[in-house]
Amino acid sequence: MRDDNDTWPEPRLFRMTGDELQAARRAAAERFTAIAMSYVPEGYTIEYRKSLSGRHYGARKLIQAPRPVTRKALYIFLHECAHAHLNHSHNGRTPRHVEEMEAEQWAHARMREHGVPVPRAMTERAKQYVARKIRQARRSGAKRIDPAARRFAR
Repeated sequence: MRDDNDTWPEPRLFRMTGDELQAARRAAAERFTAIAMSYVPEGYTIEYRKSLSGRHYGARKLIQAPRPVTRKALYIFLHECAHAHLNHSHNGRTPRHVEEMEAEQWAHARMREHGVPVPRAMTERAKQYVARKIRQARRSGAKRIDPAARRFAR
């Protein structure tokens, strides 16, 4: 417990100029873009979206995702690449909640492999997304919910 005679160490703040901040953001955007491009499957076309949402069209070999210039946009981009790499066809053979859980885990792993921190809030959103897919499956009359997806969504 701190007592009034204790002194706190002087905070060390690192302040950037506007130019330095812009340069750091450009460098991060270039790094994130390079990471993303390294996971585009061969033969796939990329279409950039303005929104932070994505789609994977396996039969058309098309990924629609935001330009991967921020951590969140990179995550969404990698999630859509995951569907391609994991051969998700969204045809009903594999439950959608399982495909989404696998894509979330794949995107998390690729970001961590490249030293890009995955904030706890991003992990929580991933779990909530899978939980929503599980609720949708139940409402649609699914007879079975994958146990691993159920554990992931908790």
